[in-house]
Amino acid sequence: MAQKTVLQKFSAALSETFTVPTCRWSLIGGAFRFFGGYSIAFFMPSYFNVIYADYKTQYSVLNAVIVSLCGLISSYAGGWISDTYEKKGYFMTKAYICIFAGLAGIPTMFFCTMFQTNFWFSISFLGAEYLVAECFFSPAIAMVLNTISVANRGFAVSVYLFCATIAGTFATWLLGQLATTYDAKNNAYLYGQILFIFVCISYGGSVPFFYLAGRTYTKVKKLEAAEAIEIR
Repeated sequence: MAQKTVLQKFSAALSETFTVPTCRWSLIGGAFRFFGGYSIAFFMPSYFNVIYADYKTQYSVLNAVIVSLCGLISSYAGGWISDTYEKKGYFMTKAYICIFAGLAGIPTMFFCTMFQTNFWFSISFLGAEYLVAECFFSPAIAMVLNTISVANRGFAVSVYLFCATIAGTFATWLLGQLATTYDAKNNAYLYGQILFIFVCISYGGSVPFFYLAGRTYTKVKKLEAAEAIEIR
C-alpha cells in the first residue's frame, strides 16, 4: 500500500475535522478566539505606545511578563481543571472553561482599552485579560483530539492551528484597514475602541460554538463510558 503524502494526510485530517461535530464546533470557536488574539498581539503595542507614550519602557517589560507568565498560568490552569473534572464525569467542563475564557475576557479588555487615562490601570487589566482568557486553548484542542480518529490525530492539530491562524491573519488585515480608514494614528483613542470591538466579536462569537462542541463532546464521552461498562 502506497504511503500517503503529507498533503494527503493533512487533507484527510481537514475533512474529518469538519465532519465530526465536536471537532468542527471547537475549530470554529478557536478561529473566533484567534481573530481577537491576533488583534491584541499585533495592535496592543500601538495602543499603549500612542496613548501612554511616556511608558514605552515599562510597557515593553510588563507586556513580556504578562504574555509569558499570565498566559502560562492561564493555559496550565485551563488544562488542569478540565482534565481533573472530566475524570469525575463532568464532560462539559472543557467547554465551560472555553466559554468562561471568552466571557471573562470581554470586561477585562473593556477596562484595558476604554479607560485611557492611567497606564497602570490599563496594564493591570491587560494582565487580568491574559490570566482569565488564555485558558481556552488546551480544553479546545483536547476536545478535538479526543473525538477525531487516531489516524488523523497528529495532523488535526495542524489543521486546527492552520484554520485558526487564517482567522487571526484576517483580523490583523481588517484592523489595519480600519485604523488607516479612520486615521487612528492621529486619533489614538480609536486603537482602543477598535480593539475592544474586535474582542467582543471574537470572544463573544466563540461562546455558542464552544457550547455546541461541549454538547456533542459530552454525548461522545458518555457513549464511550457506557460501552466501557458493558465490556467490563
